[in-house]
Amino acid sequence: MGLMKNLFGSSSNEKSGKTFREKDNMGTRHDSENIASAYWMARITSPKKDPFVIYSFDTGQAAKEALLELPCIHEASDTGNLICTDVLIFGYYKTEAGTYEAIVCGDDLTHELWAQAKQSFVKHGGKPRGDGELEPKKKAAPAKKPAPKKKGKVVFVREDRQSRMGVTFIYRVHKGPDAATAKEFLEQNPVSKQFYYIVVETPEGNYCRDIQGMYKE
Repeated sequence: MGLMKNLFGSSSNEKSGKTFREKDNMGTRHDSENIASAYWMARITSPKKDPFVIYSFDTGQAAKEALLELPCIHEASDTGNLICTDVLIFGYYKTEAGTYEAIVCGDDLTHELWAQAKQSFVKHGGKPRGDGELEPKKKAAPAKKPAPKKKGKVVFVREDRQSRMGVTFIYRVHKGPDAATAKEFLEQNPVSKQFYYIVVETPEGNYCRDIQGMYKE
């Protein structure tokens, strides 16, 4: 048991006392350089620049162990894949140069998690890729909470179909009262088809799910 732990690092069970499965994934997994490159290309022309931490490692095992130290990253007991219990971009992948890159990124990336990721990535021998990180903006102190409202629900609004390059993209658009309700709804409605998207519009932003996982627009 000790040898296995030394070889493969701590399991998600040891870290949290809970077993996680693939269905618990709420993030968008970057497990190949092609997926990562597509994200960065789209980001160039997007006005929205989500905070991130991305470091380069000599081995995939080092990248994996660095990610597993974060409280929202776990190893699924049924697939062995890394999963994220927050709506974030995450994962690691091998590059053409033979090194490995690990990333945590997204609008919901808190300053605390951002700092934890930097510390863990350095601890496991990572080096910044390019700038290495973009710090989350400091959020204003929350206003005094209003009296609790009756919990709303997600309702279906419309289905949009868009044809591009011979492929039909299907968007099932819903409305929800808040981010928490949207995430709960998406968690209960996994997507198993390519080019199929579930969108929940909320006052806190649009939360979406496709075959790769959840993300925030």
